[in-house]
Amino acid sequence: MILVTNNKSFLERKDYLKSNGFRLVLFEEKDYIEILEYSRNLIHKGYELLTHPLYGSIKPNETIYRSIVLKENTVVDFNSVTLIEDAISTAIKFAKNKQRPIWTEKIKDDFRVIDMDLISKTVDRIII
Repeated sequence: MILVTNNKSFLERKDYLKSNGFRLVLFEEKDYIEILEYSRNLIHKGYELLTHPLYGSIKPNETIYRSIVLKENTVVDFNSVTLIEDAISTAIKFAKNKQRPIWTEKIKDDFRVIDMDLISKTVDRIII
């Protein structure tokens, strides 16, 4: 399984993720939509979504962080293709409708914590 993210806070959990079979793919320089697109490309190569690409109640134009858990699959999972394509369309729509504010570093830290908490709790459930 892999975790695709632009949230550098996962570096603090890298050993935990690795010990539970996760490979961390960190792209600090990529934005929200680019993380979705990278995940889509993996799905087209046979990966399957284990987390919903629009998890949480934070709109795509309100946060800059996105993390997605995928697993290797032997065939293209069409449900994953549909989910990721819909997520990309939704994120683009939100970005066009309302520009994301320029957040302070403190607010960015808060968003990193929220993203990490949501995904970490999901990872714990996947591992169990």
